[in-house]
Amino acid sequence: MEKLKLKLKNHPYCNCYVEMDNIENPTQISFISYRTVVIYATKKDNVWYIECSGTYSQTTRKQISWFLREYFPLLNYYNIKEIAGKEKIIVYNSNTEKFYIKNDIAK
Repeated sequence: MEKLKLKLKNHPYCNCYVEMDNIENPTQISFISYRTVVIYATKKDNVWYIECSGTYSQTTRKQISWFLREYFPLLNYYNIKEIAGKEKIIVYNSNTEKFYIKNDIAK
């Protein structure tokens, strides 16, 4: 199945986009800045597991904030900064709208 590529709604002209497997009920979301996968999120049983490869440039950091506002509004750049490039993930429950940081990337 081919992934859908979507621009950020409020920033359609920036050099970043989102890939997802299904627009109605996605189980995989990737945030790509230029050609780098910055954030990768997978969902299982209404729980998202969010990884970040790095925060890179000042432009990418702004784009991360825009992405989070649109797809994970309870998270912010500082939550992502805490896990960026580390063996950590954010576990985000979409039912309870709560999240925590897990120190082990193995789900």
